[in-house]
Parts: sequence; structure tokens; C-alpha cells
Amino acid sequence: MRLFVASVFEPGFVNNLEAVAEHARANSAAGAVKWVAPVNFHITYAFLGDLEQPARAVRGMEAGLDGLKAFSVSSGGFGVFPSSRRPSVLWVGIAEGAAQLRETAGKLAEGLAAEGLIFENRFEPHVTIGRVKGRLPENFLGRAADFAQARKAVSAISSVDLLESVLTPAGPEYRTVFSKKLL
Repeated sequence: MRLFVASVFEPGFVNNLEAVAEHARANSAAGAVKWVAPVNFHITYAFLGDLEQPARAVRGMEAGLDGLKAFSVSSGGFGVFPSSRRPSVLWVGIAEGAAQLRETAGKLAEGLAAEGLIFENRFEPHVTIGRVKGRLPENFLGRAADFAQARKAVSAISSVDLLESVLTPAGPEYRTVFSKKLL
């Protein structure tokens, strides 16, 4: 099982992300970006990779997230990884709630590490909306950033989920293996 730990959003927040992605798509060259399906928008805390049994991940999540409370996040900004000169990932940032997301990621990392699960722990609160495959137009980043900045949305983060990523010809499908509700 290819597993990762993430939180998903309320429908209004997803709709906002979809509007930003559609604006970006309209301003990019055809085929320049592989767009993430709106149903797959999420915040990734940890990619665990291939695990035959999810029990250690579940125990790590239970321990690491014990006592954490639900909170809200708001969208904010638009950017790229790793740099504007060589963009490979297009993302929408998180404005309010970023500190709580970092705290959640840190506690989760502690719990997972206690179960012997090792993963790249460079958490930066963002939602990937696309992966760059070709050249972007000259003013693309500025136009997309202006549009994203003008559109704000809020979502509750009320659970942290262990998701299985199943790769299909149409793109990845995510299945919930375990969900830890936040207080």
C-alpha cells in the first residue's frame, strides 16, 4: 500500500482551489501542467511510501495526534516549488491556520517516528494544484498569484487521515484507510 497522511477540506474551500486552478489553467500553455483533480486536493503531512500493514502508521497517528483540537485554515497566495526559475509544482498557500498545521505535522512526525516510520519531514503548508511539465508563459505566475490572493476561503481541519494512493491510468485515486478525528 502506498500511504500518506493528510487532511482534506470542506467543499467551499475545494471550490475555491478549483477556481484558482481553472484560472491558472486558462493562463498556461496547453499541456504545460498536469492538473490535480479537485477531489484530490489535500494537505500532506507525511508521505510514508509502501507499507504492507498500516498498523504502525495508525498507532503513530493515534499517539501523535492525541489531544489535538480541530481548527480552521484559510487559503492565501500562490507559489511554486522549487523556484520561479524552475517551477515543478504549483501550489496555493495557507494563510491563517499555518501555525496549527505545522504543530499538527510536528506532533504527527513524533508519533510516526516512535513507530519506526521514516519519511522526509519538510512540511510546508500548501495545497498542490498542478505539476509543471512544460514551459509556462512569461506572466503566468503574477497573474495566478493576483487571482489567488483575491480569492479567500476557509475550511475546518477536523481530522487527519491515513490515505492509500492507488495509481490508475486516469490519475491517482485516494482511499481512506484510517481517520483520526480532532477534538
